[in-house]
Amino acid sequence: AADFLWSAIEEYVPEARKRAVPGTVQIGTPLTHERFLRRSRGAYGPRAEAGKHTLPGHKTPLDGLLLCGDYTFPGIGVPATAASGAITANSLVSVPQHWAMLDKIKLPASS
Repeated sequence: AADFLWSAIEEYVPEARKRAVPGTVQIGTPLTHERFLRRSRGAYGPRAEAGKHTLPGHKTPLDGLLLCGDYTFPGIGVPATAASGAITANSLVSVPQHWAMLDKIKLPASS
């Protein structure tokens, strides 16, 4: 599988294998995702056709149980998943309350 995937990448990024930083490459397929991430058939997020379906929201019928992640609004990908977490967090406390909590965090001095 690795050679097949590298060949596909190298159609767009010449010599990608040689340019990869040693120790940072991990090869995975949908079967890898299914096994290790417990994703049905290796999928990311739900199947939703644009304009026909909406992604699930963050609230559930259970009081106090909220959802976030790539399976909820706004969707798939790191930025969207991070936004999902922020939306869910803002359902718990307001943005000014978040800022106040962040102000209490003491970060180490940069050197």
